[in-house]
Amino acid sequence: MSLRIRDLGYAPGVLPTGPSNSILDVPGVHISQVTVPTTSGSTARKGLTIISPRPPNDFYKPCHASSFCFNGNGELTGARQMDDWGYTNTPIAFTNSLSLGIVFDGIWDWVMDRQDDMGWDGFTRARHYGTPVVGETADWLINSEVRATRLDREDVKKCFEGLKSRDDGAVVEEGQVGGGAGMTCHMFTGGTGTASRTISSGEEGNDGYTIAALCQSNYGVLSDLIVGGVPVGKILRKEQEAGGDGVNNEGSADVHASAEVAGRTTDGSILILIITDAPLATHQLNRVARHATVGLTQVGSYSVGRNFSGDIFIALSTSEHAPEQLENISLGSAASRPTQTYQTEVVKNECIDAYFCATAEVVEEAILNSMVGGGKNGTVAMDGTKIDGLPLERVRNLLGQYMVKI
Repeated sequence: MSLRIRDLGYAPGVLPTGPSNSILDVPGVHISQVTVPTTSGSTARKGLTIISPRPPNDFYKPCHASSFCFNGNGELTGARQMDDWGYTNTPIAFTNSLSLGIVFDGIWDWVMDRQDDMGWDGFTRARHYGTPVVGETADWLINSEVRATRLDREDVKKCFEGLKSRDDGAVVEEGQVGGGAGMTCHMFTGGTGTASRTISSGEEGNDGYTIAALCQSNYGVLSDLIVGGVPVGKILRKEQEAGGDGVNNEGSADVHASAEVAGRTTDGSILILIITDAPLATHQLNRVARHATVGLTQVGSYSVGRNFSGDIFIALSTSEHAPEQLENISLGSAASRPTQTYQTEVVKNECIDAYFCATAEVVEEAILNSMVGGGKNGTVAMDGTKIDGLPLERVRNLLGQYMVKI
């Protein structure tokens, strides 16, 4: 099993983690990751991460949801449905930029196959319409042969076939895995990361709630990297300049890539998915999604939200959500249909701060796990550029030397 940021001596925040400290700690969440070589014989890889907030057979049941775009040079399909309807009702996928279309199509194929299995007619399909949610980040620093980064339909199908929950033995692989394959973070290998927190309910018979994040990190320059309040990036950059030999020897952070590379190749993007089983309403989830920015800045400081970056966040709740379809619907004029309602629980506003704090904590930790999980060896880009992994032992030593412990 790969290392995580806590193995280097830093535990972000104060709230307790879930059992696996991952998005799988939220009951019902399923995940699958597929990673394949970008081209035959290439060390560079591409991939896909699919998350089903509910058990796959319940995919069509709505989850209250909202999205927030901190900087918009990126794409998240389905965001307009979330903003208009206040919920999502499809699996969620993270991948690379050129695979967005094929993954979008693949979700539709999977959804229609499930609908076929349930015997739905065209009218029932239409009433349960949901726009597939697919987010992308550009893996062009590592996968420089951009046209080769497109996934195949079979890759998407295989990923859906692998959906599992924590109870099924699933784990979230971090770093250069799934949609995170080919991604960089602060000029080191980055990619997929996750973390979770638990929040007490204060109600008898209720064990509390879980909130968790999964990120796909692909942003940032070296000098802006902060870990536990320590300006690790600036220290490593200074050591790199002093060393000058271009070798990562656990004291040098030379990524062997030109500092003049610009645009979306280096400014990159980050996708963040936050899931909770707490009954948060849509407007509350929008606030939670916005607070993902707090956790991001704990790591990225001044690197976040740059011109070519797509910093796009989703927050959703898996709490009970009644059907949105009318009972005994008539086929007459929609304007003449009687009003029907449903009841739902909602977290009181005065206790929402716990969810803001937890969001910041899980986002910070997920990003750091995406870097640590990639290991120290790094990878070689398709054009021969060496992309180092985070120098784990050096970071451990820097944290031991400079991090304030209370």
